[in-house]
Amino acid sequence: MEFFIVIFIMIFLAVILTATNRPKKRIGTLKKTPVPDDLGLQITAAMPIEEKLEQSLPFSYEDNVLNRVLREFPKTSSLQVDWAIYELKRYFVMNAILKSVPMFSAKADEVWHEMLMFTREYQQFCNSFFGGYLHHAPNLNTAPIPGERAFFDWVYLSLFNVEENSKIIWGAFLKHPMKKEILSDFRNKDEEALLEKYFNTGKEYMDVKMYLIHKMKDEMNEANRLMNNGDLLTLEKGTDKSQVYMYASSAIIFYSLYEPDLFEDHMHEYMPKEMTKDHYAGGGSSCSGFGCSSSSDSDSGGGSSCSSCGGGGCSS
Repeated sequence: MEFFIVIFIMIFLAVILTATNRPKKRIGTLKKTPVPDDLGLQITAAMPIEEKLEQSLPFSYEDNVLNRVLREFPKTSSLQVDWAIYELKRYFVMNAILKSVPMFSAKADEVWHEMLMFTREYQQFCNSFFGGYLHHAPNLNTAPIPGERAFFDWVYLSLFNVEENSKIIWGAFLKHPMKKEILSDFRNKDEEALLEKYFNTGKEYMDVKMYLIHKMKDEMNEANRLMNNGDLLTLEKGTDKSQVYMYASSAIIFYSLYEPDLFEDHMHEYMPKEMTKDHYAGGGSSCSGFGCSSSSDSDSGGGSSCSSCGGGGCSS
């Protein structure tokens, strides 16, 4: 019996040592660039959403959240928190349009959590901006959800300019093909069915919802045309760096339809090298978010501990 106990202890210690000595994955570092004055929306129709967001989120509330995060995480700089708030605002814009938006950033998620500590202010913000409460709920499944991440990327790139820090906070874009169910839905369902399944109910921001529906359908039609004609998907020479990601949304559709197994390889071929530089975005890191911030900021951005429930749906 003693022999088996000794063997058990040795195995247990070996497992502990292996876990302890496993190297941590490198995580991206935020650039020390100022936060833009606006949310970088690429379509005029979405401007009223940003205006309503700013009206619904008093500066005093935002400032209180920033100070609370700084108190909770003393090694975090105000610039780091400002960038997380900036990207959380973009996330809220997406939630104003879509029925369900998974959270893929540890830092943005932690700011969201601190917002909830101001119960009355958060309720007022939600009522004013969303017309109801946007829940922040634990997600027990911490594994990545690539299909949902691809749709998140497509909507994000269709709406916003991508800043260097956006890639770090959310994790690398363009790593996963679109879920087959989503592609099938946008190919075969009419506008009314798509609005019911993917978008918040009500007529508010209908022009933005229709823009996204038509954009997806147009990009699928163009992908079909290119494939039928045997043409290659290429990025026009001289394309402005700020517009590269906008064109990349079309590439997401093309390679999701026709080369899903080689999606990431094709996206690396399509995009300029500096745009595909990988900021670590995977789950499984032992440290992510403000909780492990240091003088060099870090973020995991790829599989949050939380998901959102808004409108008529809930992310899974």
